[in-house]
Amino acid sequence: MGHLSHSIHIDAPVDKIMRFTNDPHNWPAFMVGMSEPEEITGQGVGQEVKLTMLTAGIRSHETVRILEDRTEPDGSGHWHSEITGNSSGWQTWDFTPEDGGTLVAMEWDYTVPGSALGKVVDRLFLGRMMERSMLHSLDNLKLLLEESPA
Repeated sequence: MGHLSHSIHIDAPVDKIMRFTNDPHNWPAFMVGMSEPEEITGQGVGQEVKLTMLTAGIRSHETVRILEDRTEPDGSGHWHSEITGNSSGWQTWDFTPEDGGTLVAMEWDYTVPGSALGKVVDRLFLGRMMERSMLHSLDNLKLLLEESPA
């Protein structure tokens, strides 16, 4: 099982970032290796999004199910999903007002299919590749939201 966690400051308000990141149609614009949604069922908590991820040249079919999506009284936001399919895990996004913008924190816990071989491949190669993808995805999000109008 792998675990990744990174954050980035984006010069945009929490609500703008949450509106953008909560729309599955926007995910391929910033999430490295993610396809357009193949099927979207429901809205908000309980929504399911079927998509394909491309990692290290390998396509995996995944379903993302939204478990939490909330804005707190202090203006911060939290989003949590579970991922099932060829791999499994969960992902959280936390949005905290900070210095006139937003601190966006992403956490990702994942399990690679396969027994001992899958764990070795993850430790030697896949984990580092996924970490780079996460960092690039956060950079992409920053670029898109700081350059776009409200």
